[in-house]
Amino acid sequence: MESKQEISPQSPAQTHPQSSSDAERTKTYIQTGLPRGSSIGSTSALASRPEVHVVCWPLKFHWKKTWAILLSYFLGACVVYSLTTNLLVASVVLLALVSVSWRLWIPLQYSIGPAGITRSVLGRQRQLGWTTIRRISQDSRGVQVFFDRAASIQSILQSFYITVNADDLESLIAALHYYLSGPPTGPTH
Repeated sequence: MESKQEISPQSPAQTHPQSSSDAERTKTYIQTGLPRGSSIGSTSALASRPEVHVVCWPLKFHWKKTWAILLSYFLGACVVYSLTTNLLVASVVLLALVSVSWRLWIPLQYSIGPAGITRSVLGRQRQLGWTTIRRISQDSRGVQVFFDRAASIQSILQSFYITVNADDLESLIAALHYYLSGPPTGPTH
C-alpha cells in the first residue's frame, strides 16, 4: 500500500474527524467558499492562470498491471467455460469484463484550466465547472475529485480519479489548489 499525506484544509471548521491512519494515508483539500474563475482583473493575471493537460491511459503507462488484469479476465472466462462447457457464455463473460473496465483500454484526457476540468473520451467532452467540485484527495499516483464534501459511499461512486506520473503530479496539484482556493487576493493592474 502506498503512503499518503495530509493537506490541511483552508479553515479548521472544514475538517472532518479522521483516525490517525486516515490522516497518514491521504491528502484532502476542501474547497472554500471563495469565488473562483472571475474574469475581473488584468490581462496579465488572466494569462498567468495555470493550465494542465493530462492523459490517463493505464494500457500504456501501467501496462504490466493492465495485462495482468486482462489475463485474470481470460482465466475467469476459462473457469466459466469449464463449468458450463458453453463457449458463448464464456465469451459473454469475457466481453462483459472487458467492457466494464473500459477506462483501462481507452485513453482519457483531462484539461485543467480557468473554466474547470474538461474530460475528453473518444472525441466526447464533458466540462466540470469549479463550482461543482467540492474537494480533492491526493496520493502518490494521482488525485481523486469529489462533488460532495461529506465522505460517503455515494460521493466515492460519483467521484473520478486522475492518474498521473510523478513528474506531472506537482503541476496538477498546484493547478487544482489554485482554482479551488480562489483567485489571489492582491492588487491588480
